[in-house]
Amino acid sequence: MRTSEAIETHARVLFDLATVAGVVDAVDSDLASVTKAVRGHVDLHQALTDTTLPVENRRDILRAVFGESVAPETLAIVTLMVERGLTDSLGELARVFGEIAEDRRGIVVVEVTTAIELDEGLRAKLIKQLADAIGRPVNLRERVDGSILGGIRINVAGRVLDGTVKSQLEGVRQALITARQGGEA
Repeated sequence: MRTSEAIETHARVLFDLATVAGVVDAVDSDLASVTKAVRGHVDLHQALTDTTLPVENRRDILRAVFGESVAPETLAIVTLMVERGLTDSLGELARVFGEIAEDRRGIVVVEVTTAIELDEGLRAKLIKQLADAIGRPVNLRERVDGSILGGIRINVAGRVLDGTVKSQLEGVRQALITARQGGEA
């Protein structure tokens, strides 16, 4: 099984366990916390990825660090991933789990690219307008890309609405290239 397939399988199993236990939101939050902790603490990361350290010791480390602060379902899957050498894929697990949870809740993920970071007012207005247009709750995935110069690019379910200055300038450039050349009559 490829790593991406393993991550997908782990995320689906975890989602099913979390659903039965009624802790989907907690597990979603737990995965973000665990990923942040493992990425942010060099010693913890090294201990969990050290294959010379017996598996039981790595389990003990996970229990000591996360045992009281995360749902048992989260701890079980994270432990399994560490045992299988997938520690560096915890972030991917968190992302896939979040996508599964959003899909099951009927939330539409909208990727938004802007030249500068959105402020809270504009973000709230954009979420409301998109939710009204789509008819379902919306979760924004924001990205800042200074190369677009201004405007906004919205990607919803594979459809791209490109209102960036960069794309508009490209359209003008193409129009000028294909325009008939001529002078005064």
